Amino acid sequence: MPLSPEFHFTPQSLQQRLQQAVLTALNAAAKPRLLLALSGGLDSMVLLHVLAGLRETAGFVLSAAYVHHGLQKQADEWAAFCQVQTAVLKIDFQVCHVELTEPGRNIEQQARTLRYQALAALLDADTALLTAHHADDQLETILLALKRGSGLTGLSAIAAQKPFAGTVLLRPLLAFSRAELEQYASEMQLSYVSDPSNHDDSFDRNFLRQHVLPLLQQRFPAISQTTARSCQLLQQSLDYQRQQLAVELPALLRQQQLDLARLAERREPQRTLLLRSFLRRYDLAPSAEQCREFVQVFLESAPDAQPLLQWGDWQLRRFNGLLYLLDASEQLGLNTAPASGIRLLPEQQQQWQHWQFCWSLSAQAPAADWSSLPLALDISSQLEIRTGQLNQRFKPAGTSHSKALKDWCKLWEVPPWRRGSMPFIIAGQQKQIVAVPEFASHCSAAEAQSWLHYKK
Repeated sequence: MPLSPEFHFTPQSLQQRLQQAVLTALNAAAKPRLLLALSGGLDSMVLLHVLAGLRETAGFVLSAAYVHHGLQKQADEWAAFCQVQTAVLKIDFQVCHVELTEPGRNIEQQARTLRYQALAALLDADTALLTAHHADDQLETILLALKRGSGLTGLSAIAAQKPFAGTVLLRPLLAFSRAELEQYASEMQLSYVSDPSNHDDSFDRNFLRQHVLPLLQQRFPAISQTTARSCQLLQQSLDYQRQQLAVELPALLRQQQLDLARLAERREPQRTLLLRSFLRRYDLAPSAEQCREFVQVFLESAPDAQPLLQWGDWQLRRFNGLLYLLDASEQLGLNTAPASGIRLLPEQQQQWQHWQFCWSLSAQAPAADWSSLPLALDISSQLEIRTGQLNQRFKPAGTSHSKALKDWCKLWEVPPWRRGSMPFIIAGQQKQIVAVPEFASHCSAAEAQSWLHYKK
C-alpha cells in the first residue's frame, strides 16, 4: 500500500515527527487495513489520534480492539471509554474478552499471551496489527533483559516490526519517550485512562518505571531515545545472525529432524546458535543453563541411551541420532491409550485418536492426502484396530518369515515411544495382524480384495 507522495513531512513539530514515524512504518508494511490494540491509556490514545488524522489521505482502513482481561474492576469502564473515543472518530471498534485460567502462573505473562492470541484472531493477511509501545517501554524491557542475563535476542528488546499471525505487527512509536507522548496528548487535549496496577511496584516493570527510570532520565535525559537506537542496532545484528543460521541449519537436518552428530561437530558458539535456531521452530528459547544440559544429555551420553528432557510443553528425545520434539500432553494421552481400539466398518470414515480410517472396496482414497494399504480380505470380514500388543507376529507381503511386531518396529526404525501406541489391524477369529498403517500389509496390491485408507 504505497502512501500518497504528498504526505511527506519535514520533521519540525512533535506532531509532524509522530506522523512521519507512523507513515514510515505503514509504508514498510504495505497493508491496506490496520488494527490498533487500544487500551485507553496514554500511548494507545496518542497512536489512535495520529492514525485517525492520517487515514483519509494515506488511504488505509482503521479499526481498534480492546482486550478485556477482567483483572481490574475498572475494565468495563475502560472498554466503554474506548468505545466512546472510537465512535467520535468513526472508527470500528470491538471488545475481546479473555480469561486467565492458570492463577499460579505469572499474571503479566498470561495476560500478554492471551491478549496477543485474541488480537491474532481478528487479523488476516491484509491487516497489520499496531501497538503503541514507546521508548520508555523499550528501556524497561532492556533493563529486564539485563537482569535475566539475556543474549542478543533479549537485548534487542521490542522489535519495531515483526511477522505476526500471518501478517505483521508494527510498533511505530518506539523512538518517542513517554514524556513526548504526554506533551502531544496535552497539545491535542486528548483524554486517556490510567491503570492503577501500574503503581504496584511489586511488579518488576513497575518498579523500574517508578524508581529507576526517573533517576536515569534525570541524569541522562536522552537515555530512552539512545537505548531505542541501540535496540535498533542490536535488532539488525539479530536479523543478520538469523539469516546466516537459516542458511546453515539445513545442512544439520535429516528427515526434518536435527542430526545430533552433525550438531556435535560444530564448535561453540555456532553449535548453540544452531540449536537455538532449530528450537525456535517450536517456540522454545532455552537458557544458557538449559543449553549446557542439552549438550550433556544428548551429545555426551552413551549412543544406546534414551535421553529425555522436558522443556515447557515439549519432550525432547533422541533416536537413531536424531532429535525429536514431542507434545508432552499428547504423549501422556498416547501412553494411557487402551490396547483395544474400534471395529472398522466398511465404506465409512472413522476417527480413532489422531487417525482417520476408511475400509473400502475402492482403491481410490477419500482424498489426496490419505495413504492406502491393500487387504486380501473381502468386505464381509471383521477388522479391528489394536495397539500395544507388540509380541503378536506379523508377516508383511514380500517377506519370508513372520516376526514379532516389536522386531518389525526395530527394522522399521520406529522410535521406542511410538511403538506402544502404534495402531495395527487384526482380522477374523484368529486375530491375525493384516496391516500396520504407515508401514506394511499382509498382501500385495495384486492380491487386494479391499483397501485400508488412512490419514494421520
